Amino acid sequence: MALRAKTKHLAHQFVKLYAYFRSELEQLRDFRRSINALETQSPAEIYNTAIHEAGHAVLQLALGLDLVAVTIIPDPRKKAAGYVLCKKAVATDDLQMVGRQALVLRQAMVYYAGAEVVRQLIPTDPNPDAGATIDNRRASELIIHKIGGNAEYVDFLFSLARRRCALLVAHHQPEIRALAAALEEKLILSGEVARKVFLRSLAKRSGRLMSFQTDHMLHGLVGDVAFRAFLRKLKLPGPPD
Repeated sequence: MALRAKTKHLAHQFVKLYAYFRSELEQLRDFRRSINALETQSPAEIYNTAIHEAGHAVLQLALGLDLVAVTIIPDPRKKAAGYVLCKKAVATDDLQMVGRQALVLRQAMVYYAGAEVVRQLIPTDPNPDAGATIDNRRASELIIHKIGGNAEYVDFLFSLARRRCALLVAHHQPEIRALAAALEEKLILSGEVARKVFLRSLAKRSGRLMSFQTDHMLHGLVGDVAFRAFLRKLKLPGPPD
């Protein structure tokens, strides 16, 4: 190989190598920033984040949606104290309309779970919706753009998603606490490990996954006796559906 060809080849390899190590270095720097951000948090703040993220993760598992990982390691770039990674379930056109709506409703319930679990498990928190602005916006966008309808119907779906989220959080409080404890210990859990923690907690208390009599439809909750009783007990705003 001629000298010019060799130097050109080596230069190309160097550029690739530099790009690789620069990427690795940037990842290490990002990780260091994340750890530094975590170390500045108080135990109470870490617990709050663990509860919040465990709420998202548990509803993701309970509703049959794929969970990749959950962590309480902050992401300073996104100003996130923690986050859940999940496979994106897409409401494709081959699903029947009711099936698509049910999938979107489940996804919205997962978004609402972060604030709802803080509201139920940390009742002394003065602002359970702190840090849930993006979650609430994503839930709203899902319902508005993926289901749609007139204003009255969209408001009904907002209420339905929030109320069912509240019921599921109450039902799965032991699983949420167990997952939050595991997050505080390990900082990050794979979807597989999180599922094991979830199922172990269910088995320990002989619990079951919750389902709704009206899961096959979105109009009304006349047959949901347990759901209506829960709403009366929780005293959520608005009359029980």
